[in-house]
Amino acid sequence: MLRERNKQVISLFIVLVMVGIPVVTAVDGATSAPKLFSQAQLGVTEFSDNILISVNDASYPHHVEPTLAISDGGTLFAGWKNANYSNSGGVRVSFSRSSDGGATWTTPIDMPMFNNSKSRQSDPWLLWHEDMLYYAYLEFGTTSPPENESFSQITVAHSSDNGSTWVPVRASFGQYFADKETMAISENGTIYVAYDDVDTTETDTGTTVRCTKSTDGGNTFKNISVVANAYQGNVGPYITTHNDETFVAYTSLSWPKGNIVLKRSSDGARTWQDLGLVNNDGNYSYFRVVEGHPSKLTLPVIKFDKNNRLYILWADTFNADDESFDVYLRYSDDLGATWSDRIRINPNVEGDQWEPDMDIDSNGRVHIVYYDEQGDSYRLYYRVVEFTGTQHDQPVLGDPIPVADVSTSNTFTRPGDYCTIRLDSEDVPHVVWSDGRNGEMDIYYAHGVYGSGETTTTTTPPTPQNIDMTVVITIISIVAIVIILVYIVRRRS
Repeated sequence: MLRERNKQVISLFIVLVMVGIPVVTAVDGATSAPKLFSQAQLGVTEFSDNILISVNDASYPHHVEPTLAISDGGTLFAGWKNANYSNSGGVRVSFSRSSDGGATWTTPIDMPMFNNSKSRQSDPWLLWHEDMLYYAYLEFGTTSPPENESFSQITVAHSSDNGSTWVPVRASFGQYFADKETMAISENGTIYVAYDDVDTTETDTGTTVRCTKSTDGGNTFKNISVVANAYQGNVGPYITTHNDETFVAYTSLSWPKGNIVLKRSSDGARTWQDLGLVNNDGNYSYFRVVEGHPSKLTLPVIKFDKNNRLYILWADTFNADDESFDVYLRYSDDLGATWSDRIRINPNVEGDQWEPDMDIDSNGRVHIVYYDEQGDSYRLYYRVVEFTGTQHDQPVLGDPIPVADVSTSNTFTRPGDYCTIRLDSEDVPHVVWSDGRNGEMDIYYAHGVYGSGETTTTTTPPTPQNIDMTVVITIISIVAIVIILVYIVRRRS
């Protein structure tokens, strides 16, 4: 009887050993989390020391309207408008570059005139795309006043050697004064320019929003379409691309207030579909000039994230109590057909907050900068927004962080039509802005500094789809073998 039981035990032992395969390793059941920072800050805890980059005061005492681009290799390019007075029209546009992460900058270089004409320049806009630097700016006649339309165009210059040499090309073909251009480049390299064609004559027929494009790398531009027909108060078109489509948002003012209009083109900007007003909660877009304060104007910014979500950022007077300007963000998950509720970016509703810009990082977080006017001065601030929840519809806002070391006096009523934030390949925010701390308007630079944070490792039990059933059998067999051997020993003893 004992021998028969031993035979059964040995047979069971052989079967159990034969079914075993390698066991899942511990790595399959563990996830190493990225570096985590406090929820309040969401990464950036402060900004670097402010660096003055517009050092060409001998030629031009004031510098405003900064723009920024970053090459694939991390070289920074900053551009701006030079002027004789802090709130006057442009004289020339310049640029400077930094190859050490913004620590040092080259001596400013003026951009070339189109056909070597003696024009004036304004409204700079920089972009980098596939080893090419593009610089858009407007040029106009030298006669006074600058509204003289004897010569006016948007010029787009491109450089393949980091700005050492440029090829300027005419990029607008309007009837009146070209103004407020923005530029975008699609994935296939098509360059789009949207701008205001402003009738400044006494007839005052209004502003036409136009679009041109280049399909040969910026060597030639063609007049493509009218985005919005002439209307008094069309201003500030912002253009962006997404896959094979083009989008333009602009402010349409119905005096004294208005709204933001979004349009989309699916045929290379030849025709446009009107997607309607962005703000369905009222008309609050506004242009305001108050003596002793910087002028404010609703200028929309639109961008897509990597998940096809469209964001729009702007400032308006939605605060009905005192009609102060505040910065707002909305998003659309259906290409602009419908919009989320507005999200107020600035926590402080006293004073005015305006002129925002944004960029979106690889994790979908929205990085925003804006001016904040309190009392008799204003200052540039930064804030980041992260969307949580299963639908990514729960905004979590980081603390507002000052970018500028000091405030600028309201005696300077023109901080510039732009401040600019751009993220590098490591999602570090780089910022340029207008600043009057030294008794004149200058262009300053700073970058975000990430906190020390702490690295955590979260271990998660293996999910069923990661475990082969033979692994379970192998484990059971080992346990069974141990039990059987113990059983045999006890029986023999």
